[in-house]
Amino acid sequence: MKRFLKWGLIILGIIILGVAILVFAFLQSMKPDKAEVARVTEQAQEHLKKKYPQADMEIVDTLYDNMGNFSDFEYAANVINNEDQTEFLVFYNKDTKQTEDSYIADKWENELAKVIRPYLEDTFGELDDLWIFFDERIEYDLAVDYRNPNSYRDYDVTPSIMVFVPRESKSGDEELVNDFITFLKEEADLKHANVHVDYLKDGVPLDETSWYESF
Repeated sequence: MKRFLKWGLIILGIIILGVAILVFAFLQSMKPDKAEVARVTEQAQEHLKKKYPQADMEIVDTLYDNMGNFSDFEYAANVINNEDQTEFLVFYNKDTKQTEDSYIADKWENELAKVIRPYLEDTFGELDDLWIFFDERIEYDLAVDYRNPNSYRDYDVTPSIMVFVPRESKSGDEELVNDFITFLKEEADLKHANVHVDYLKDGVPLDETSWYESF
C-alpha cells in the first residue's frame, strides 16, 4: 500500500512540475523580446526620419502581437502624429521585406469615425464602443500618395465597422441597422463595407442577437 502511495505521489509531482513548466513557458512567450523591441524602435525612427522628415511624429510605445492578430509582423512601434493626433504603427513587413506604416489607414479610420459616430449615437444612444478597420497596408495596396492622402471617399475601400450597443436588442433594431447601411452609402460615401452590430457592455455580451451586413 505504501509503495502504491509513494509512486502515486511521485507521478503527481511529475504532473505538477510539467504543468508548472508549461505555464512558465507560456508566460515567457507572452513577453516581448527586448532585442526585437530595440530593433523595431530603431527601424521606426529611421523610417519616420526618411518618410516624414518635416512631421512632428513621436514613438510612444511598442506592440508585440503574441496572439497572431497581424499576419505581416509581430513587433511594431506605436507612433503618434502630434500635428493631427493620428496614432499608427510602424513595422517591418516580413513579406515585402521593408519597413512600412499604417498612417493612412489610421487617419482614414479617424475620419470615418467622425462621420458616423454622431449618427450612431443619435440612433442607438450611447455606444459601448465603435471599431473601424482599414487594412494597415491600404496606402501601399492603393498606391496612395502619403504626402497628399486626401480622404477615404476618393478611393474604392472596404472598411470593417463594428458597433457595440450597451443594451439588449429590441424591436425596431433591424430597421435601425438598415437605415445605418443607407447612411453609410449616401452620407459616408462608402461603396463597400462590412458592418457588425452587437449588444455588449464592457465587453460582456448582453444579447445573442447580432446583425451583420456586407455590401
